[in-house]
Amino acid sequence: MKFIVSSSVLLKQLSNIQGVITTNPVVPILENFLFEINEGKLIVTASDLQTSIITELDVESSEAGSIAVPAKILLDTLKNLPEQPVT
Repeated sequence: MKFIVSSSVLLKQLSNIQGVITTNPVVPILENFLFEINEGKLIVTASDLQTSIITELDVESSEAGSIAVPAKILLDTLKNLPEQPVT
């Protein structure tokens, strides 16, 4: 699964939904964002099993797929990147 998106746009969208992610959840997968790509859209989901927040971004991608990404690591990395396309 490969896609291209602006680092600042991705950071803004992830920052908007990170509030639902808690540290040390009962189910460890809940510390992650779920990334799903389909037809040039990136759908990112964050959940604590009671509340789910979903955001959608336009991305450059020619393939579909999904992956869980550790929220804290990704947010910390994006905060330290300059504005640029990320792959």
